[in-house]
Amino acid sequence: MRVSATTTLGVAFCLLVTLHYVESRPKEQSRRKHGRYYQRRASRKTKSDKPNIVVVMTDDQDSLLGSMDYMPKTMSLLQDFGATMKNAFVSTPMCCPSRSSFLTGMYVHNHNVYTNNDNCSSPQWQMTHERRNFATYLSNVGYRTGYFGKYLNEYNGSYIPPGWREWVGLIKNSRFYNYSVNFNGRITKHKDNYYKDYLTDLIANDSVTFLKVSKQIYPQKPVMMVLAMPAPHGPEDSAPQYQHLFENVTSHRTPSWNYAPNPDKQWLLQHTGKMEPIHIEFTDLLYRKRLQTLQSVDDAVYKVVKELDNLGELDNTYILYTSDHGYHLGQFGLVKGKAMPYEFDVRVPLYIRGPGIRPKSVISEMVQMIDLAPTILDMAGIAAPEQMDGESFLKLLQNGGRNEAVDLPWRDTILLERGKITARKIKIREKMEAMKNNIGFVSKDNRVMSDCSKPEFQVPCKPYQKWFCHHDQITGKYRMTKCRNIQKDRHHIKKKNCICPPKTQKAINKREKRIQKKFLLSHINYPHKFKPRFIRNKRSEYLDDVSAQLSHYEGKLGRIRTRRSFASDYDDPFAFPLSIEEYNYVKKCRVLLNDTVVCTKDIYVDVNTWKKHKQSLDKLIEHYKQQIDKLKEIRKYLKHSRPTDQQTGGLADVTMETSETMTTETTPMTTRQPIRLGSRDRGRPRNNNKAKTGLMITDNKSVISSDQQQVCRCNTPLRSDYLLRDRVGRKLSADDPLIYKVRRRKTNRHQRNQERKKRKKRKKLKKKDCNKTMMNCFTQNNNHWKTPPLWNLGPFCFCPNANNNTYWCVRTINKKDNFLYCEFITGFISYYDMNKDPHQLRNAVHDLEYATLQHIHEILNKLRKCKGAKDCTVRYSSTNTSTSTRQQNIKKGRKRKLKRQNKERRQHKTTKKQTSANNNGQEVTFEQTWRAANPTVEYMTLNFEPGSGDIGVGE
Repeated sequence: MRVSATTTLGVAFCLLVTLHYVESRPKEQSRRKHGRYYQRRASRKTKSDKPNIVVVMTDDQDSLLGSMDYMPKTMSLLQDFGATMKNAFVSTPMCCPSRSSFLTGMYVHNHNVYTNNDNCSSPQWQMTHERRNFATYLSNVGYRTGYFGKYLNEYNGSYIPPGWREWVGLIKNSRFYNYSVNFNGRITKHKDNYYKDYLTDLIANDSVTFLKVSKQIYPQKPVMMVLAMPAPHGPEDSAPQYQHLFENVTSHRTPSWNYAPNPDKQWLLQHTGKMEPIHIEFTDLLYRKRLQTLQSVDDAVYKVVKELDNLGELDNTYILYTSDHGYHLGQFGLVKGKAMPYEFDVRVPLYIRGPGIRPKSVISEMVQMIDLAPTILDMAGIAAPEQMDGESFLKLLQNGGRNEAVDLPWRDTILLERGKITARKIKIREKMEAMKNNIGFVSKDNRVMSDCSKPEFQVPCKPYQKWFCHHDQITGKYRMTKCRNIQKDRHHIKKKNCICPPKTQKAINKREKRIQKKFLLSHINYPHKFKPRFIRNKRSEYLDDVSAQLSHYEGKLGRIRTRRSFASDYDDPFAFPLSIEEYNYVKKCRVLLNDTVVCTKDIYVDVNTWKKHKQSLDKLIEHYKQQIDKLKEIRKYLKHSRPTDQQTGGLADVTMETSETMTTETTPMTTRQPIRLGSRDRGRPRNNNKAKTGLMITDNKSVISSDQQQVCRCNTPLRSDYLLRDRVGRKLSADDPLIYKVRRRKTNRHQRNQERKKRKKRKKLKKKDCNKTMMNCFTQNNNHWKTPPLWNLGPFCFCPNANNNTYWCVRTINKKDNFLYCEFITGFISYYDMNKDPHQLRNAVHDLEYATLQHIHEILNKLRKCKGAKDCTVRYSSTNTSTSTRQQNIKKGRKRKLKRQNKERRQHKTTKKQTSANNNGQEVTFEQTWRAANPTVEYMTLNFEPGSGDIGVGE
């Protein structure tokens, strides 16, 4: 049978198709299994209509020292594809205040977080402003919000702030290793393993995972993330792969570097000199370590951008990169730090890319940290709340810096502030003014020197003298010191016939009394009538001593029973109810000093041992209950049969033993307290005659007669008797029974004061000589850094800040003016013209006219009290007129627009009449009318169809 050519070709074609399918199927399966995990989502309809928003915020990153030049990935991804905010500032160059402004869009004087400690993450902050952060508004409109990294300096991890769906918040301040985070409500501790615990990488990985999962599960919901990096904040621990980079890099040495002293600047810089060689070495090494930590941030930015690109969300995402404030390293002689009003501390990097933003655009308008929250809300299509002081600069971004779509020009003046006015700072200001004017002010050193010439402060100390003056050979100053030795010698002279108990013996404390009272109240029948009196010392914590004490008492009572011929039916209240076997079970548990019960292992293993132990304890408790009832009966009997003072001969305390027994007894009684006259514990003597001439035994060697007995003051405080008073204020005599309680109370108080002074002294010794008046000083040690490169040139002291460094400033940038004006709490005023002095080396306040100075002062006072975006938007005018507010500018703009429209209408009517008269009634086209009304416009061919009403520009 012949096969046609057509059939042959068909069969061959089918075979080829089948073979291609068989070969391509494994490839397709392999591509699905091992190919790219992500697929482009740009063409999907499930993509969110609203843009995603990602904020990357570093900690303490500078803008003027050149740190951004060493982050190539960030610069290529954000600067080359987005906008650069040339003049980005923070209102307060400190961590917690600046981050609070970022979250709320408010100035510091409105959200009241002034420092890193004052109101930082406090209950007041949590109840008011934290509930109105920008994340709450985004979450309400459907955004998937996530926060990763450092939050606020005093955040303790006990809660999740409102508005955040995903929360990985660092507890307390920035760390790279050995930190704790709140991971969605659960506290997680991290150690020092780089692969598991390095915080910068942890933030990058968690944020990318959150982004990926959110887009897979909720593809229609937009995502808003904040990546709060710890770098380059201290302790500047970099990743191991970057610890060898940037050796000998000194780009931080700007013209203001080590520019000192500065007598024309504020008090801190007036008292700061040039850096020493060790300081210079440290600043160079610190800058190197800061750059090394930023390399991990650079990798994190690349990882986030790559993930957005893989998900197809990069074109629909705004990415913002900034810092909470700037930093200085050696500028004006300050070794390191922040919180200054100068450019290196208040300027921050700010790069933004996203939809509608022209690549490589540079915007010169002034923006602040308070503008980020309104801008983020504007990106999401949400109007900024009224309480926010900032404004959205999204229109500036979309217009490439040209403010054409904005009704009014952008503001050119902002507020810089740090700290608040307190009573202490007012005193500091008054002191500084008095020192400056030399009006009724005497320094502390002069005052002490004057007092040292008085006779009441001379050495040696006399009775009742509290202070004496001495000359410090190290500092060369006179100091006042308390008179201690004379007080101690006068009150601690041992009397001839007074023998104190051993020093190892300690009186029962209040805590032990409270525990004993609680125990006794739970084992008596009438607790409301129970008034315990504690006359014994605390027992030993080990139950092994119980048997020795009980055997001692049993032998003692047996001898007394024999000597006194007690009745055989007398029930001994000290009789031990347990057998030796039962007592061995009781010994298996003991109570430690911290009230912790510890038992042997067989108690927890053997059930029979546990049962016998419990039965023995129950039997012992029941026995003591019965004995307490019997002792109460004895006390009741003694109360009714108490003898009078005439019968006892006036003696208050006597011992139970007779003189004959005492002279023959050799058992040491180390637990006996010394006899005190006037004590309320009175015993009944067995023989009045012997009691009058009896002897008191203090140890097994010395015997003292009752005629030689004296009040033994072994635990008296370092005070004289006339100073002792009771709680009412009544003076106590030496024979008053309450004098011992008052002395004991004052002794405890004196001991606490001594311990407190010792702690303060140790703290001062720890700082060594790193202490200066009105300055905040620190010591840099060799063990500050745990990762290479290490510091090994020894400790040194530096003072980065001062107590009086509180200021309010006005920063203005426009086409004509570029200056910084500051007023400090001390009354000092500074003015820097950046057009002439870009590095702020000279204070030019004396070059200003009084009218200009007063005009800037009025603007500053207005900004210090402003609330809301309308009130806080100010434009500086170099004239002496008052500053035009936003409302006045709006009215003027409307008037100008209305005037221009009326003028155009009049010109149009006049041109139409003239044209009609010239044409003698001929029909005039719309093109001729438009040309006559706009003679300055270049000629264009207009396509106009009569009756259509449409105008188009011809080609």
